[in-house]
Amino acid sequence: SIRLSPLINTNILGFSAIFVLGRAGEIIRPLWLTRVERVPLTASVATIIVERFLDTLMLIVFFAAALFVVQLPVAAEGTLHMMKNTAWIMLASSAGAIVIMFFFRSNIERIVQYTRFVRLASMLRSFSQGLGFLQRGRSLGLAIAHSALLWVFIALQFWFMLLGMNMDFSFQAATLVMVGAAIGSVAQIPGIGGGFQAGYVFCMTTFFLVPPEKAIATSLVAW
Repeated sequence: SIRLSPLINTNILGFSAIFVLGRAGEIIRPLWLTRVERVPLTASVATIIVERFLDTLMLIVFFAAALFVVQLPVAAEGTLHMMKNTAWIMLASSAGAIVIMFFFRSNIERIVQYTRFVRLASMLRSFSQGLGFLQRGRSLGLAIAHSALLWVFIALQFWFMLLGMNMDFSFQAATLVMVGAAIGSVAQIPGIGGGFQAGYVFCMTTFFLVPPEKAIATSLVAW
């Protein structure tokens, strides 16, 4: 049980680290939370892992919903087919990972019994504590609902920004661009970005035939 104030501080510090260091900065949040709140590191890391799976799940849901309503040029069909296949692979991987985490959490005592190293057994037990909310329906439901609401607001931010730049995009089209940028952000150059802008520009130029210069300019503002 951790108060909201230190969590806000931890998130500001953690996401600042991601901006500066790239994805390597993900570890800063659990490290800081462990130092300040004395939470076991493995338990804190477990929550970050679940958070990333929820993000992936939401991105795939938004991507699928946008594809149902957005009209895309015929020339982009090949790329779209590839993205759909990738989305299915990501969805299957996320679902498999969630099943594994449920299994791990439910059988932690049995797993620990077969672990010969005391230190490792302690780490596995702490990690399972970080997954504890998976077995509490209300906590899991709140986490999923919050994740969905968060991504709705991120999609709205993309849409409003594009409208402000005199681009007549629908909310669904802006959502598709957001998904591309989010997937690209997995590969980031510390302090600069790169993957985010590449994913953003790719969607703008491939699906909506926006001139590259205009796509690059808006990608920098979005970043």
